Amino acid sequence: MIEFDDQPPMSPAADAWAESVLIKSDKYRKGKYSNFFQYGPDKAQRIYAFPKQIDINNIFLFNIHGGAWEFGYPEWMLFTYEYFKNYNLNLIVPGYRLAPKSKFKEQIEDINNSINFIKKQYGENIDIILAGHSAGAHLAYYASKHNQINGLILSSGVYDLTKYTKKYVEQIITKNISSKSISPIYDNEEIKIPILLTYTELEEQIYIDQSKDFYSKIKDNNNRNMIYTFKDVDHYHEPNAMNKKNVSWDKTFSKWLQKLA
Repeated sequence: MIEFDDQPPMSPAADAWAESVLIKSDKYRKGKYSNFFQYGPDKAQRIYAFPKQIDINNIFLFNIHGGAWEFGYPEWMLFTYEYFKNYNLNLIVPGYRLAPKSKFKEQIEDINNSINFIKKQYGENIDIILAGHSAGAHLAYYASKHNQINGLILSSGVYDLTKYTKKYVEQIITKNISSKSISPIYDNEEIKIPILLTYTELEEQIYIDQSKDFYSKIKDNNNRNMIYTFKDVDHYHEPNAMNKKNVSWDKTFSKWLQKLA
């Protein structure tokens, strides 16, 4: 059994959200719903695949948790299967080694290795969407540069690390990797992958500003890029707001998925 008390506290709001989603996600840890694998020797290198009976003809959506690169578990995101099961999608939830022990390079290696592991399990030619929330969106963006993927869902990501919380950024950069060099806003490579970018209206202004700025940078790359703003939702509860009751979101997500075909 994986213990969930082995990380330091975050903020009161983040801790309350994390506790609530671990409770919601608990049943999805069971073999009745998911397939559980270790893709590496470290405890953090674990991965869940939904549904129990995978259809290799469906898109594999990798949903990467956030937590400022320092916090979090894949189990934070298992409850999102409640929403994604409504579509012809296989949900994959990978874990990765965390800062400060592991840097950006190791975290990207973990995401790439989790993708390669799933390919070995289900087929090299599977279709893939990479999705991530907050720091998970940042990792999803850079993992997309190493893998053949069909789409990106970036939710309240960090796109300019030079303007982000210094103590978190310093934990993932190294002598050869600067905060600017791993900031998507400064990436000169034109990304042709269809991107669905989201943020919330009640989160910190830095996420709102960076999301708007980054979308301005990418919106003309192709006509399949879309942006969505969640109303009455804060940063932490953005993954919760991706549900069928949120009709406007559901329409946007459905429309974007159709653009991938």
